[in-house]
Amino acid sequence: MGQPVSISAREAVYKISDESYVFLFNFGSVVFFNVPDNRQKEMLERARKVNAPESIAYTTADEFTLEITGEDRVEVGFNKVALKELTFEKVRLISMVLAESAALEYFELIVDDLLERTRQITDTLRKKGRLIRNTTQLIKFIGFCLTTKQDIIANLYVVDAPDEVWEDQSLDKLYDEFKRMFEIETRYRVLEYKIKLIQEGLEILVDLSKSERDTILEMIIIALIAIDILVALAGGHFK
Repeated sequence: MGQPVSISAREAVYKISDESYVFLFNFGSVVFFNVPDNRQKEMLERARKVNAPESIAYTTADEFTLEITGEDRVEVGFNKVALKELTFEKVRLISMVLAESAALEYFELIVDDLLERTRQITDTLRKKGRLIRNTTQLIKFIGFCLTTKQDIIANLYVVDAPDEVWEDQSLDKLYDEFKRMFEIETRYRVLEYKIKLIQEGLEILVDLSKSERDTILEMIIIALIAIDILVALAGGHFK
């Protein structure tokens, strides 16, 4: 992997060569800085073998250019940032925001898929006036939605600014501009809103499923009472 620079519960940083690093984050993102493509593929393959997913999941990737100008200014663009000088702290800070953005995109894809599947279920309610017949399938869907929400809360909602930002004004400015450029806060709010919509839909589905079961039980009880009455009437008729 390379020479370890720092390892914590949140991230692991390895130095591949001079001014070449790989950053591994606990929420599933990997950021390569100045690492050749063939080495990136090799390291990703090794990571997949160690931590292979149970099923095929979404993957996201992006490229970002870091330019050293020697000028006393910072320019943050859509896919490029210009800095006066290169430091490990700046590289680490940029990598953290890129990793957070990639993780957000991953969960955005999952949540959009869940919203579409929820819409399909509610569309079935609208057209046919009933839930899907396969109760097990519905329960698995509800479980996957709840697990996704827990993953988002556990992995992303605890991503805070590094300590260096509070101690260095230039890093604080770079961090703020990067977060603003990637619209991190706005995307969090949109993700929260979509999760809330899914949660409200799940609550309705659970209530309807419970009501449907209660209705079936009531019908069974009424049928049993009716059978008892018929049996009693038939017994009285044949005496």
